[in-house]
Amino acid sequence: MGRAERRVQKWLNSPPKDAHVEEVKAILKRYFQGKFRFKSGSHIVVRDDRLAPYSGFDPFGEFAIPVKGGQRVKGYYLQRLARAVQIINELGEADDEEP
Repeated sequence: MGRAERRVQKWLNSPPKDAHVEEVKAILKRYFQGKFRFKSGSHIVVRDDRLAPYSGFDPFGEFAIPVKGGQRVKGYYLQRLARAVQIINELGEADDEEP
């Protein structure tokens, strides 16, 4: 298990109070390349159609990650991002199993 995977597991199971936005960007670049954007400097918007059917994401698979003071992301949003990564990973594994 790589560093990013360990970080995602930690955020999912026991999120810290907050994390630096650069850590979040690294996870986004790894799992949601081209599917996120910064909006007004105060939050990050992630949009991935694969998330649309799941609870906690809007009908377009979009969710926002507020950035506190332009530097920190609260634990609740880290956990939400980790859940999105978990869903993406599970869907990828399901695709790999099909003939």
